Amino acid sequence: MTEEEEEKKMKGNRMFALAGVAVIALAGLFSACGAPKYPEGLYAEVSTVGKGMFVFKIDFEHTPMTAANFVGLAEGTIANGAVPAGALYFNGTKWHRVVPGHVIQCGIPKDGNDDGLGYSIPNEIYAGITHGKAGTVGMANGGPHTNGSQWYVTLGDRTYLDGIYTAWGEVVEGLDVVMSIVQGDEVETVKIVRVGKAAKAFRPTTESFKTMTDAAWARVKKEDEDRKAAEDAAVAAGWPEAVEAENGVKYVVTVEGKGKILKEGDKVQVAYSGKCLLSGMTFVSTTENGTPYPGKTPAAFEYEVGKTRINPGFNAQIAAMKKGEKRTVIVPADQAYRNNGFFARQREGEKRFVIPPAAMLVYEIEVLK
Repeated sequence: MTEEEEEKKMKGNRMFALAGVAVIALAGLFSACGAPKYPEGLYAEVSTVGKGMFVFKIDFEHTPMTAANFVGLAEGTIANGAVPAGALYFNGTKWHRVVPGHVIQCGIPKDGNDDGLGYSIPNEIYAGITHGKAGTVGMANGGPHTNGSQWYVTLGDRTYLDGIYTAWGEVVEGLDVVMSIVQGDEVETVKIVRVGKAAKAFRPTTESFKTMTDAAWARVKKEDEDRKAAEDAAVAAGWPEAVEAENGVKYVVTVEGKGKILKEGDKVQVAYSGKCLLSGMTFVSTTENGTPYPGKTPAAFEYEVGKTRINPGFNAQIAAMKKGEKRTVIVPADQAYRNNGFFARQREGEKRFVIPPAAMLVYEIEVLK
């Protein structure tokens, strides 16, 4: 082969190679511009330091305010009092609470300043998303309507949280990553991915977010007013003769006691049955320090006046009773379990018993002889 022929062959090989590179590049471009990574919807890609990435789908259609809060913080498009304008809020945050079998939780700013966003948002309950499996994404809070930046992912069946905490997303990829996270692990980045017309149009701003929250707070106010009216009507109809104590608790003495009113330090046996006034959910006392639990037959427990604690309204009534006395006692939420509710100790093989937040309770209490 002559030198000229050799040079032509080398040029041909180079052109073939370049053509191959071009084909590969076009194939990559087609892949990038072709079918999207996820089905239509709004997603968060959460990359963790050293553990990998998990992805959850955000239900912005049924929980738009909660979704706007998270997306706006993640992308720095809504103003808040915790980080500078435009800052990507969740990047660099840590999983500050990890309870095996329960949840992983994060959302405190990376500088550790947990003074708050300068705002809170109401619950946004949607029954279509359940806490009954691992991978449900929800909002952590200190009681109803105190949601901010802290969010969690469930690690198992936590159905008892349904209706109490806002569930607004579900893990669709990387559940093994979620399960591997331990307290102190770090979120490297949170990237919002939009697929489809509706998701691409969902771009919260400070103004649009405020419109959502204003409407939500108006709804909460109306719901509170309606609940108070329903409670007042139910008490008036059921116990018109009830006497009101100084703390707002009402009571009816159904069996008179004997002797002197109990005093601090007295130890007596107490038993009670109870119910949530509006929902009708029932419970009874247990031998476990009198804590409530579902059942039909109340168990007696030792009660020391001034020391044993059930809730403020209940405790004040016991301190005003005599041995052998029975009372029907109506305890408003602010004298019962307030906005925290009551979460009984988890019993193996049973759904955890919960008295929901803001519930007015009705007790049938007996101080045994």
